[in-house]
Amino acid sequence: MRPTVLAGLGAAMALVASSVSAQQTSSVDKKVDPFSLSFSTGLDYSSGGYGAAEKTDILVVPFSLRATSGNVAFTATLPYIRIDGPGGVVVGPSGEPLPGVPSTSGVRDGLGDLSLGATYTIPAETLGGFELGLGGRFKLPTSSQRKGLSTGETDFSVSADLSYTAGAVTPFVNLGYRFLGDPEAIDLRNGPTASVGASVLLGGSSVLIGSYDYARASSNLAKDSHELFGGISGPLSSRLNLTGYGILGLSEGSPDVGVGLLLTARIF
Repeated sequence: MRPTVLAGLGAAMALVASSVSAQQTSSVDKKVDPFSLSFSTGLDYSSGGYGAAEKTDILVVPFSLRATSGNVAFTATLPYIRIDGPGGVVVGPSGEPLPGVPSTSGVRDGLGDLSLGATYTIPAETLGGFELGLGGRFKLPTSSQRKGLSTGETDFSVSADLSYTAGAVTPFVNLGYRFLGDPEAIDLRNGPTASVGASVLLGGSSVLIGSYDYARASSNLAKDSHELFGGISGPLSSRLNLTGYGILGLSEGSPDVGVGLLLTARIF
């Protein structure tokens, strides 16, 4: 899974957990924590040809902090990235391999770009049962462009996430748009992203989530991304939560397969 997507996965699972809490707690007894802080890390592995003759394997270890105060949440993510693939492939604006750029083949690794995000959530009580999250995210060029781990440019994205809880099921749709910085001699394209899916409350506090995800290709040399995502998330203790997930690529713009684990610890 892409580093920037990993940056948002913990936030997405936090929103799911919030929906679970809302289902388990009456409106009279429900209390909102004034402030909370959590840390997430894990392992993510993906592999795919992306339209090339040779496959590219990517390992990502994200390190994320999430601070929530009322309806506002802030996130910061810095990933470690290891990429093993042919020359001419670098990690693109959203973490996908970007073909057509001169680079060294073989294994490259190091810290990726720093991602900073903010989300404001309008609660379901305000919108007649619908919950709306409005977010923005900056990706700052803190990684090595020489190693092919970054384009060396700042990118910005906006998104809107709408969900509605009906019993144990919460369908959702996410629409976004990416504004990409153009590296020297490379013409990158701004474009939309979209996800549609649902989460299902299982026994206890575990949640099953599935979605179809789309992203427009950031280069004319690449294909649009179409993929299926599935995951399960549940508590290990009152402060620890574990999420496991997998992805299946449906196009040359996506990895063939991907798997990952994400561990989230509530600090306070």
